Formats: sequence, C-alpha cells, structure tokens
Amino acid sequence: MSRVAVALAAALVGGCGEPAPERAAAVPVSISPPPGAAAEVAEPRVSRARLGRGGSLHAALDALEIPEALQPAILAALGGHVDFRRLPAETGLSVVRSVSGSVVSVACRPAFEHYVRVMLEPGGAPSAARVEVPIRTEVETLGGVVQTSVAAALIGHRDAAALTLLFADIFQWDVDLFVDPRPGDRVRLVYAARSLGRSEPDLPPFGSNGMEEGAYLGVERVLAASYEGAMAASTAFWVEADGRGGNYYDAEGEPLRKAFLKSPLNYRRISSGFTNQRRHPITRKVVPHHGVDFVAASGTPVVAAADGRVISVGWDGALGNAVRLRHGNGYTTIYGHLRSFAKGVRRGAQVEQNQIIGYVGATGRATGPHLHYTMLLNGRAINPLSFRNPSVEPLEERHRADLEQATRAWTPVLLAIRPDGSEVGIARAAETASSADLGG
Repeated sequence: MSRVAVALAAALVGGCGEPAPERAAAVPVSISPPPGAAAEVAEPRVSRARLGRGGSLHAALDALEIPEALQPAILAALGGHVDFRRLPAETGLSVVRSVSGSVVSVACRPAFEHYVRVMLEPGGAPSAARVEVPIRTEVETLGGVVQTSVAAALIGHRDAAALTLLFADIFQWDVDLFVDPRPGDRVRLVYAARSLGRSEPDLPPFGSNGMEEGAYLGVERVLAASYEGAMAASTAFWVEADGRGGNYYDAEGEPLRKAFLKSPLNYRRISSGFTNQRRHPITRKVVPHHGVDFVAASGTPVVAAADGRVISVGWDGALGNAVRLRHGNGYTTIYGHLRSFAKGVRRGAQVEQNQIIGYVGATGRATGPHLHYTMLLNGRAINPLSFRNPSVEPLEERHRADLEQATRAWTPVLLAIRPDGSEVGIARAAETASSADLGG
C-alpha cells in the first residue's frame, strides 16, 4: 500500500469517539544522541505513546507534551512518509528530549517493520527519514504424532495455533484433515520465525509488542513440511518466485495447489458417499447417489472448490437451495441443500477457490443439515473423493534449481525432527539447517 502526503488538517482529525491516549510518562534511558542531534543532548530522555483505537496523531503529540507551536512542522515532515488516513490503532510515537527539556526528535511507527524519525534542528526546518526496524529470522522445527488431530499433535508449542492453520493451508488439496488423520500419523514442519534484532533507543512501540530486543514476533513462513499418514502422505517445499510470492511443491516439482479442494467445507462426517446404489433416506428407493453428503452444523460456510463462474443459484428441486459452478476443462460442481447464499453470489458472477458461496442447511429433500456435493466432468458425474485432481501453476524451469536447493536443505532437517517434538530433536534439526538458505 502506497504512502502519500496529505493535507495537514487530515492529521488532526480524531477517530471513532474514543478518548485520547493517556499521557505517556517520561522513561529515562541511556542512549546515544540520534544522528544530527544538538551537542547539548548528553543524557536525553525518551517518552512514548500509542494512538489507540479512535485516537489521532494530534492527541498522541499532546500526550507526549509536544508544544503546539512545533506540531505543524512535525506533522508536515511526517506527511511525506506516512499516510495519515490509514494509521492503524497500533501506531506508536516516541519523543527524545535533551537534558534541558527541548525536543530533539519525534518518531512515528505506522507499521511493525519501520518507523519515521523527524529531527528538529535548532533554527532549521525538521527533516524526516524512514528507519527500518531490524528483524532477525531463524529456522525452527516442530514435530508431532497424531492421536486425534493435527491440532492436538502440535498443542503446547508457542506457535501451535498459527502452524496448524498454515499446515492446513499447505496440504488442503492432498490431505483432508477432518477425515484422513489416523493415530500414529506423523507431522513435521520447518519454519522461519522472526524476532526483533537490535533495538534502536528511540524506537516507538507498535501495539503492545516490538520494543524489546529479541522480542519474539511469530512465524514468518513454513519452509518445508510433511504429513506421513495411513490415509494420506505428502511433503511440501517453499519456492520463491522472483519477488512475486511463491508456492509449495513436492520434491518432483509438482505444485501442492490443485485445481479443486479436497472438500468444500469443514464437516463432521460423510453420511453418504459416491455410489450407484443407495437407499434414499426419505423415498426408501434404491437409486444412484452421484455425489458426497458432508454432515455439518447448519450455517457452516461452504466455499467454491475451484475458480469458476456461477451458472445457477436458487431453488434446484430436491437439492433445495443450490449453487452450480462451471470451471475450466469441462468441470462443473454443485452445492445443494444450502440454508442461504453468500452475498454477491449470482448467476454469471466469477468466484475464486476458497471463496464462501453459501451456508449449510437442510433445504429440499434432506433429513438434516448437510451439504450435497456433486462433481461433473463433461456432464458425467465423477467421485470427488477419488478423481485425479489436476495441478495448477507448474514449476517454471528457471526455478528448478531453487527447488533442488530447498529439497537438499530441508529434507534432512525434516527427517531429523523427532515426532515427539523433543528439544534434542529440534536442536539437531535446527543445527542442520543453520547454514541453509531461507528461500527469501
């Protein structure tokens, strides 16, 4: 998102009726004078404040006891680097004062990764410069053995929640984490974790974190991961793509991202599978059931299994409220018994994979809340749980060497991770990876 200079008046507009931030107490610190500071700054003092929800820069500068006469020049200098209209509530400010109490510099931190320092030179116009916050990235590992779920296998680790979601995102096309896991399946992850590097003396806060040197910032990216299970197995390696993001591939270069999701919702169980002979629970007749019934709570979001176009939405006979999507290469998917449709889902609309299109219900000929999901290929019904799922975004040949480097670096690390996540195994894996490329 670009940062543009705006009118000075925009900086003085308050937020959503919230009270101004509390006045920040001056905190004595031992620091070196910022670049260009006056010689009188021998033992400067630093005070800090935070915008807070509904706050404004004007209120924060008041809380820091910045004289009204100085504020227009400070705001004007910040305006060349900060978009005042989009300042988050986490934005922090700091002010450095000389021993005599005069303001030497003011800093504004609109994002975690950087802040803007305004120097107030005696007799001159303030000058502003962007300062990058030093971030340290280190390789860490985690392993676990499934007893009930992947989430339970990783529980207890500081990044368990974040890594479980990332793991699910990576393998959502190959591993159905709702039905595939079996006791004894093994989960392994190699990931980059971020922490704050050198802490600048006048570093403003950002939210409630980000000032202490070495402060842990969380997971940056999963670099490699594997699932080794009785029902499914897959390994993924991250490959950067020329600053345009990247993707996960297996060791042979096949992308993990497929054209269709393995399932279009979070469900409890499958009540009826794909079969040519099923006794219908209402009519009691034995008829083909060319789809899969996913049992889920009423209101559970249903997403598009793949990019496509809506060809019909509305009442669809025995399917009740249903959505039909047309995809490329002759594929069509049908989502039936919906309680309601998502906003914007209408005939002719384009939808993207993982976009919510409706919500589980029991409309039409249904005995309880569930999703009836059908997949057609050139008009013929196919089993969505066993068909050959086409890949997308193949690995470009020019990135083949990057994949080979990733597999050489992370395969031995994955194998070194103990499934119980013990410190000995993690330490050994991290040592193996210490000289490896983080992949951007």
